[in-house]
Amino acid sequence: MADIEEKLLAMSEEGAVLVRTGRVVYANAAARDALGEDCAGKRVDALFGDLVNGVQASAYLAQIQLGQRPYMLRISKLEKEQIFFLHPQEDLPAVLNQPYLYALRSALMNLGLAAEQIRTRAEQSGDQALLEHLRVVTRSQYQILRLLNNASLVLDLSQGEQPLSARVFDLSALCSSILEASAAVTPQLRFENRCGHGILIKADPRMITTMMMNLLSNAMHHAKNCSRIAVSLLESERSVVLAVDDDGCGIPPEELPRVFDRYRHGFRIDQMNKGPGLGLTAARLVARLHGGALLLESRPDQGTTLRVSLQRSGPEPLRAPETEPVLEMRDLLIGLADCLPAECFGELYLD
Repeated sequence: MADIEEKLLAMSEEGAVLVRTGRVVYANAAARDALGEDCAGKRVDALFGDLVNGVQASAYLAQIQLGQRPYMLRISKLEKEQIFFLHPQEDLPAVLNQPYLYALRSALMNLGLAAEQIRTRAEQSGDQALLEHLRVVTRSQYQILRLLNNASLVLDLSQGEQPLSARVFDLSALCSSILEASAAVTPQLRFENRCGHGILIKADPRMITTMMMNLLSNAMHHAKNCSRIAVSLLESERSVVLAVDDDGCGIPPEELPRVFDRYRHGFRIDQMNKGPGLGLTAARLVARLHGGALLLESRPDQGTTLRVSLQRSGPEPLRAPETEPVLEMRDLLIGLADCLPAECFGELYLD
């Protein structure tokens, strides 16, 4: 049986690795080009990182870095073996460029200024119907702003132009504040905080906040019938793993390979309201910038878990926070704009 599998994998143009009891037993030519000719016999965690260990799903997806090149790692479990498929990441679509994003941002700023003028007059006249319409306009404005922010981040990180402002901060405190604020604006969901206390990390707090918002938004927006979202932190000597787990409908196995790069591909008409998929791409790039990776595990009708590993710091232990990240309500409204009702974009939260 193993000989048959190896012959089939040898014919694949995609990098393919056959794994048994945690070690590589066969790698085709494309995989050896990426992993080295001596990859056979090596442990998978040594090749692909600790994040791939312990996953129970029959199929899952992870982003990894091999040398200077990013790869998408797709894993399929057999009865006693696993097959790891390696796919190099594609270039950015040509339309994603700074002049294009600048033009959209300028138009959006003018729209926002006009909406504020109309809101002021509507409040003075007590026109509640107009204020209700303005909430819908403002939500759309924030949705576009979220899209632009993610697009700018993806573009900058892909081209190595986004500076990393790393500082020591309390990651558990940041996650707890985001969960508390999210629960306040989405009472229909139950948020479970499993982040512990005093877990320090040296990272860019602004980027980590954006990443966390994208992971939550993905769970809230895409997890149909989701009623619970749990966020947990698990620390080790080398890294911290942030996990966002939902009890929604899960992702069909055939859609998994396109999840992280959805914005590059076409959509069916019934999928257009799901967004372009830039949020997970941005989260993946933020994780990579911090020496980590992103892994997605999903089971149909059971839910989805997104795990992000983040490198703890350098060789010196972290002893005290250097900064205390502050979550602004505006940042929350932008980060969750795709999954909040229009009522959240009125005077109560905007002020």
